[in-house]
Amino acid sequence: MAFWSLSVAEAHSFAEAMTSVRALLAEDRGGAALEALRRLARAPLSPRAAFELAAAKASAYTALGDAHGVVEAYRAACSSGGALPEEHRMAYSNCLFALHYLPGVEDARLFREHCGFAALFEGVRQYAHDALLHCHERLRIGYISPDFAMQINAFFIMPLLVHRTKERFEVYCYDTRGAGDSVTEQMRSLADAWRDVSSLPAAEQAACIYADEIDILVDLSGHAAGGKTLAALAHRPAPVQVTAIGWFDTTGLPAIDYVLADRLSATADNEELFLEKTLCLHDHSMLCYMPPSSVQYVTKRRERHEAPVFGSFNNFYKITHEQLLLWREIVERVPGARLVLKNTAASEVQERRMRRMAKRAGFAEGVVEFRRASSDYLAQYLDIDIALDTYPYPGGGTTCDALYMGVPVVTRYGRRFGSRFGLSLLSAAGLSELAAATPEEYAAKAVSLARDTELLTALHETLRVRMEESPLMDGAGYAREVEALYEEAWLAWLQ
Repeated sequence: MAFWSLSVAEAHSFAEAMTSVRALLAEDRGGAALEALRRLARAPLSPRAAFELAAAKASAYTALGDAHGVVEAYRAACSSGGALPEEHRMAYSNCLFALHYLPGVEDARLFREHCGFAALFEGVRQYAHDALLHCHERLRIGYISPDFAMQINAFFIMPLLVHRTKERFEVYCYDTRGAGDSVTEQMRSLADAWRDVSSLPAAEQAACIYADEIDILVDLSGHAAGGKTLAALAHRPAPVQVTAIGWFDTTGLPAIDYVLADRLSATADNEELFLEKTLCLHDHSMLCYMPPSSVQYVTKRRERHEAPVFGSFNNFYKITHEQLLLWREIVERVPGARLVLKNTAASEVQERRMRRMAKRAGFAEGVVEFRRASSDYLAQYLDIDIALDTYPYPGGGTTCDALYMGVPVVTRYGRRFGSRFGLSLLSAAGLSELAAATPEEYAAKAVSLARDTELLTALHETLRVRMEESPLMDGAGYAREVEALYEEAWLAWLQ
């Protein structure tokens, strides 16, 4: 009871109020949940109650699609003094993830914030490793992820499993989600060993990995899932540890040795923003695309529009006020143009918020069409002519999906790694001319492409074939180059 510092009656009242808040969140009533939480916050709170309230606020802001609110709520959760160690780590990790959605966050500040994550693992026991215990016939690679299922990261992970060199590499997969589907079963069939570690705490996950004598452990999630995979890697269960595919910044953990990158995402200008060394791909992007099987069911055909239709199918969290102002400028410079904004969530409340943001950005009535997540997501790309990428957090899977559906993408890139994978993907597809370094260049490229109807038609007709023949879908070549980097990292550790 000292931990709570509340009377029994007060604790009971708070618990009842939080139950009501959780019910509101379950009904997608984030605004009502926030109002209830604000009323609760007026009363004196113990550290534990303050943490629970802040964590619930983060959930409410997440439901609303408000990244600023998410960041502030997780900051409050971390500073409450009432979180258990694993809860503190998860809140900190979620805060780092949400920071990437915000415009104007300085690179140096973001780096410092990430480096602060390591302090949450002080005193955590790390395994020692002896080269004599790592003399396997094949190099033993461990992949740890919550994304071995039907979601976009799975289709970036798949090439490493499908095209691996079985004679040289043995693959163990550590599934931290545990809820399987047909994609999970396909991935399971491609691995030498499959471990469902979803019910285990981080220390026990690490013990399982250590017992398997993994040579190189690859984290495929980073801070994108509450840092749960990183919590296992903090124990250093493998002698060489890498983060790849699912994260796009430094992890902030000294226990991570390398980050998988490419020559366009990792540059001399941003290397100081990493604790990790880079494993740098030169012939491929850091992401290799394998389209979902659902593409075969798309029977819809593209229809010619009287005026160009721009679109963004990115998560609404990624769309900032500054981005909307730039999109409005683009639309206004192309007579008759429209903009389709399709969310990755089927959320009415997020749509209402985006409608308000579009109105505040000055869009004329009827110019913007709003859509929610739907099962015909891929087919709806045929409703737009040009995809406009978001900044500072660009699309990854959405960019690849757009290109595969014949829709060119205009992206903008900055200095830091996480803003550059649009540039990397377009360059791998042979479309580097659609990547811009400034807002002005971004707008100019989008307007120029919209006005060049002959080029636009040609891209619609040829993009899929061009993409299939490009390094962006060269799964075998990508796997070979990644495996070569694994071997370099392994030799460096042995020496």
